[in-house]
Amino acid sequence: MFKLFKSDRLAKAFKAIDADDLAKLQKHLQKLEPEEINQPVSDDTVPLAEVCILKKAPKALKLVLNFGANPDQTSHTDKTLTLSELSLRQEKSLPLLTALYTAGAKTDPTPLMQQCFDHCSEQELMLHLSVLLQYGGELDDELVHKALASDQLPLIHFIINSGACCPDDIDQHNYSEEILNYAKKCWDDQRIRAMFLSDR
Repeated sequence: MFKLFKSDRLAKAFKAIDADDLAKLQKHLQKLEPEEINQPVSDDTVPLAEVCILKKAPKALKLVLNFGANPDQTSHTDKTLTLSELSLRQEKSLPLLTALYTAGAKTDPTPLMQQCFDHCSEQELMLHLSVLLQYGGELDDELVHKALASDQLPLIHFIINSGACCPDDIDQHNYSEEILNYAKKCWDDQRIRAMFLSDR
């Protein structure tokens, strides 16, 4: 179907992303103003940053952001999502998220950390949480409960060693004795380490 592009420059940048041609993309982006970069490419095509996300192209996304794309746009695909939330739902979510936050995305990373449990594989979950912690995510009680409910000992260890506090209602949940004992041991180890460091 014929697309009515907003401009020839946008059309060329879109086609470069589609072809995964970063050299051509950079060349075309140099001719675009940030306001134009943030426009939808056509009446039925989202802006360039979102095109990169949907095509799972983190290198192209980084380029588009470097040339002035707004990392805090609302998704045109789903108006309830920010670009960060949309990225989390993609296959290459980690480099996409990293590109957005490196470019200054202001989306609160704490709710995103909780969403990681729904959208990330067990193998990639800790990597995502680690990146979002770097950009200001907070380890609240809800996140601790999600980690405990996962039954993943390495994840529980990571969350606690990253500074998560023990929730007051931890004994009111139906966690197995093994999980509870392991988590409490991790918190005890943290306390001992903190006391040791404060005495030095």
